[in-house]
Amino acid sequence: MTTAEELRAERMKLMDDVINNREPERVPIVSSCSTWAYYYKGYKPIDGIRSNEVVKEVSRAIYTDFYWDIIDIGPVVAFHPDIFAVAGGGTFTFTEEGLHQTNPGAIMVMEPEEYPELIKDPYEFLLTKILPRRYKLFAPEKSFQEKYDGIRKILEIQERMAEKTRIHDEIAEGEFGLFNTVGGLLIAPVDFILDYLRDFRGIMQDIKRRPEMVREAGMALVRYSLDSVAGVEPSPGKSVLIPMHIPTFLNPRDFEKVYWPSFKVLIDALVEKGLNVKCAFERKYEHLFDYLQELPKNKIVAVVEDDDIRLFKKKLGHIMAIQGGISTQALYYSSKQECLDIVKGLIDDLAPGGGFAFSTNKSMISATDGNPENLRAVNEFVREYAVYK
Repeated sequence: MTTAEELRAERMKLMDDVINNREPERVPIVSSCSTWAYYYKGYKPIDGIRSNEVVKEVSRAIYTDFYWDIIDIGPVVAFHPDIFAVAGGGTFTFTEEGLHQTNPGAIMVMEPEEYPELIKDPYEFLLTKILPRRYKLFAPEKSFQEKYDGIRKILEIQERMAEKTRIHDEIAEGEFGLFNTVGGLLIAPVDFILDYLRDFRGIMQDIKRRPEMVREAGMALVRYSLDSVAGVEPSPGKSVLIPMHIPTFLNPRDFEKVYWPSFKVLIDALVEKGLNVKCAFERKYEHLFDYLQELPKNKIVAVVEDDDIRLFKKKLGHIMAIQGGISTQALYYSSKQECLDIVKGLIDDLAPGGGFAFSTNKSMISATDGNPENLRAVNEFVREYAVYK
């Protein structure tokens, strides 16, 4: 009988073969099943935040009822609303169900005239200027004791959240032999400016009015991005995940001018360290394929969201591994047979030669991100059909 440890080793090799554009024994099935899992069991994400027992029940159910080989994202809620309540601010607001959303107006905390300060010393600028603006806890008028007590509360909440992650991981790896392919998470420099400093409108204006400043700020933030995964060591089948937000909105000229310089330096530095990189190419990237050709070979996993995945593999499959497949929309609204037909065509076209991992095109977050019957049927089909002879 195969043990969980043996299964995990087998699945680790599957993903390592995919990343290196080798032909594995079969196409691995990757779970991006996030908070959808709570709805599947009749809960809401807030229930997972409040109860370790709910996390245990949901984790066991999602891995018992559906077949997976690899985990990208598990059903553990990433952000606790109490952290932001204690800190007195942040970039998120929360629904009653416990899902986080961008808080309108909360991101714009840096003025365009402050780019030189950010470029000169990102850490100093973020610590002394941005932190107090974003979080009331760190405002100058707050006493040392108030800040100390607040930080201690935040650390206690974070430890409770980390415990839920440990519970999930022990179940997934120890009981089901699943392999978690994400070894770390970081934000690309210019995306950091978008997500945490200038918001969409602000950075788009900056790209047109002061592109040199945006580019130089991106270069200055490379070290900051790298530091977020400083403790991650290379491991077969594992990657650091980079969710990419703004490139889909940039024309090639602006992309080359402001985003590409720091992004390329960042990727090269990660690869030089021996790490694989998983790029979540959110929305569409066909207009930027020429640049992506320059990324290191057999070190990148491309998570394809809205692009034509067949075209993506045709143009870039010799450079990077491809992950994706059925859309969450089709998984919810289409019939079971329609889903199976979609997946068979994808396997026939994308699996030959290796370098392909099957998953949904994006994380399954809400209740409408997948019909359980369709998900079960699709995963079982790939498990049986996508075997290399």
